Amino acid sequence: MPDISDLAVSLIQQTNPSLSPKPEPSRIAISQTQHRLNILQAWFGSLETARNALEGKAVLEIGCGQGDMTVALAWAVGPAGKVHAIDPAPLDYGSPETLREAQHRISSSSPLGGRINWIQSDPIEALKQDAELGAADYVVLAHSLLYMKSAEYVGELFRAVRSDTEPASRRLLVAEWGMRVSNKSAKAHLYAVKAQAARPLESGNVQLYLAPKVTRELAVSAGWKEEEERWIESPEVDDGVWEVAAARSMSVAEVNGDVAWRLLEDMERVMVEPVRCMDVWTSVLH
Repeated sequence: MPDISDLAVSLIQQTNPSLSPKPEPSRIAISQTQHRLNILQAWFGSLETARNALEGKAVLEIGCGQGDMTVALAWAVGPAGKVHAIDPAPLDYGSPETLREAQHRISSSSPLGGRINWIQSDPIEALKQDAELGAADYVVLAHSLLYMKSAEYVGELFRAVRSDTEPASRRLLVAEWGMRVSNKSAKAHLYAVKAQAARPLESGNVQLYLAPKVTRELAVSAGWKEEEERWIESPEVDDGVWEVAAARSMSVAEVNGDVAWRLLEDMERVMVEPVRCMDVWTSVLH
């Protein structure tokens, strides 16, 4: 099994024809892909175990975005597997690549693309319309919960991916910012997320504040049972920097005096440069 950093570079090179004949990918691309591989490792204990468990399986990924996690999953399921990657966002959403651009690049540039079925739809509606999605062996939500519109919707989604006829072997794999800080330089990231959840930006990433305890309770209420949880402490990605910048873009006129304003003040008060990321909570449920 290759080293995680080497595998991350390889996956980026495979899915990005502009890197031919394989020059070094950007630091951001490497860190984001490596983080997704670290999530796989957290769920399964090792990349080798992840590959053995997922090879040949059908995976339903909810909130795939530009496909960072999708590529890691496509690698893991192998040629005989399939990743059904769903995202309700418009295909022109996203920067520096839109969803349409990123998904087309991944599908057209490597054998991994043939393992992916991209679906632009509300996931609950997609599950109602396509029985194949409901038969997936694994359901994955990786850094997608905070994009959702409410805790009630998340609970409904957890119920939708768990039916009375599902296989007993199905697993729900969750990874999300854990609202926990093990590095003081990550405190600003935590407050930036809370501020945006209190007053979501129209085109922002964060729509919802959801602590692991609440996520677990929603899953249990939907019939899932947690097998184990693991934490990834302060991963070396740039999401903290991005969310602080997004929070700083909030209109003073709109938030002045409300909860979001106080959270922005807290964010500035605890700011330590360079901004790091809060810890990531991962959970396996059956």
